[in-house]
Amino acid sequence: MNGNYASTLNINLDSLFNEHIKTLTSKKAIARGDNAIRLDKGELPYPPSLKVVQAIAETAHQINRYPNVLGGSLRAALAEYTGAKPEQIVIGNGSDDLIELILKIFLKPGDEVLLPRPTFFVYGFATRVVNGIPIKVDRKKDFSLDLDAIVHRVTPKTKVIFLANPNNPTANLEPRKNLIEILEKLDCIVVIDECYYEFCRETVADLVDIYPNLIVLRSLSKSFGLAGIRVGYAITNPKIADYLYRIAQLFPVNKVAIAASRAALKDREYIQDNIKQIQQSKQQLITALEELGLVVYPSATNFFFIGTKPLGITSGELVQSLQEKNVLVADFGGKQGLEPYYFRTAIGTPEENQLFLEALSSKL
Repeated sequence: MNGNYASTLNINLDSLFNEHIKTLTSKKAIARGDNAIRLDKGELPYPPSLKVVQAIAETAHQINRYPNVLGGSLRAALAEYTGAKPEQIVIGNGSDDLIELILKIFLKPGDEVLLPRPTFFVYGFATRVVNGIPIKVDRKKDFSLDLDAIVHRVTPKTKVIFLANPNNPTANLEPRKNLIEILEKLDCIVVIDECYYEFCRETVADLVDIYPNLIVLRSLSKSFGLAGIRVGYAITNPKIADYLYRIAQLFPVNKVAIAASRAALKDREYIQDNIKQIQQSKQQLITALEELGLVVYPSATNFFFIGTKPLGITSGELVQSLQEKNVLVADFGGKQGLEPYYFRTAIGTPEENQLFLEALSSKL
């Protein structure tokens, strides 16, 4: 900044910020070293296919031009992949982008959003960003949905409910019949987040023609290995899709992301091979973790939710110990109504899994 100028204005900057934004926590950049065993974000441990890399390279010389509006040809490619109609697809800069867009079109300040907890933290964060009120409903002890509690918490101000299925961070899958029961009983917007669909192959996307208040979220971050590209999409009825696009940026995803996503959708054999490797490692990890005395909850995803209470050690202690060995997992102890004994870890490559188990064993 040039120090030759001094403002004569007396501005109270704090008075200009929206009050509800002041309550949000500051973000901090957390360094994750290149050599770290990164199991904390639920990422796919394998790189994208060579076809994706080639598509990115071929597109690089075109980035002086804007991408096509509304995701261009990617919308049709996702419709073909999902069996939906193109007009039912909405593309966003990751699912996080779509979560906020949904809340912007349905919430007024003071409206309520139901959040069965524990669940994906972005739902609550985005609700607060748009000045809505997160209403937390505890799940049952096995982390399944408490349907009676959900229905009981509905008020005239309830506008949206978010249901991650499989749930993040607990990895469990809610039966389809329970989701249909919620759709039958609630007249608010029901968002079912199927970010990990490819790992469980369970979906309610076929119901968007039956329930006009249903929005299904999907992602190319996890099973497609494109977390760094940031592409998510929604499947819903054309009217909701139209309104989401009305308030979205004209270019919701960049040109490189469109090319990479289209290439990934075409190379499904590579995707299935990666998922198969994850599934093969899964049972081996469960056995090894249980032999260490940890509680491993049922998982329909590429990650585990793990309890440390039987060992008399908090998850915070364990996570810190792993971090000192350059192994990163996510601590959920004491968060979202949980006791201080839970952490989440993704399934890595066989080599990463072995290093993770060795780091755990040295602490336990």
